[in-house]
Amino acid sequence: MRLIFLFCYIAILVLAFNQFDGYLFDLAAALRGLLIVCSFLPAFFLLWWNKKLSLSLIALSIGLVLFHFKPYSSAEEVQSTDIKVAQVNLQYSNPNLANIITSQFINAQNDILVLFEFNDTQRHVLDELSTQYHLFGYAEVEGAPFGIIVLSKLPIVQRQIKRFDNPKLGYVKLSFLHDNVMLNSVFLHPPSPRTLSLWSQRNLVLSEVASEIKKLKGSWLVAGDFNTVPWSRFFIKNKSSCFNSAGFYTSWSLKNQLSDLKVIGLPIDHCLVSEDVSLSNVDVSFVNGSDHKLLHYELTFSKH
Repeated sequence: MRLIFLFCYIAILVLAFNQFDGYLFDLAAALRGLLIVCSFLPAFFLLWWNKKLSLSLIALSIGLVLFHFKPYSSAEEVQSTDIKVAQVNLQYSNPNLANIITSQFINAQNDILVLFEFNDTQRHVLDELSTQYHLFGYAEVEGAPFGIIVLSKLPIVQRQIKRFDNPKLGYVKLSFLHDNVMLNSVFLHPPSPRTLSLWSQRNLVLSEVASEIKKLKGSWLVAGDFNTVPWSRFFIKNKSSCFNSAGFYTSWSLKNQLSDLKVIGLPIDHCLVSEDVSLSNVDVSFVNGSDHKLLHYELTFSKH
């Protein structure tokens, strides 16, 4: 019996840290935190047969919990920053769009608000804003590209929509001007991996954006609902990110009210920045009507 519990313990951790190239393996790895917590169960059961082995495995699981959930953050609050950004996956059926824009953009200090899963039936909410601020996605005849709308208090000097063979797949490139400094940006929202086909499409978008990043010049920002976790082998690897800066956060769960429980929630909303841009004041907050949290962060350009 003890061999069965030992095998279960090993199998759970192999699934948690696997980097195998497969749909189900990737989904299992996304639940790494939950699997690590589950590993305590067979470790405790082993107390009946081998106390020394059991305590060793429990200590290992505790170490893995601390390694994964990072109950600390090296980030410090910065008072003076250049650009404040907020991004959120609204969820298409969200009836609170006007209130979200008012609280997170009009009446807030945020310079840029990025909305994902924007519902084109609510386009009228943007009518007055189009004459007061710089908008992307509002004027497009076919609707908001990939469900993405960007509201900015900074001038948007370049706009580009990148589409793949599947017109529903792609990303948006925008350039913002701040005090003669150009911030080149990429915004993306790949499909949620609910099926093998959608999983492949998500990976395609992430791969294409990873290639796009290598072409970006100057200061840049990549932001979006990546629909994957930072430890996935398909995640866009970058030294500076919201997740690394914050330590650990969760931005989505089946029930938004439970997303504060790090074991249940997942960090799938992200930002990446170039080496000459500093990230600070990264945090997440609840948004009415959405199963995602709003991700807020501030950018500071290096002074050369």
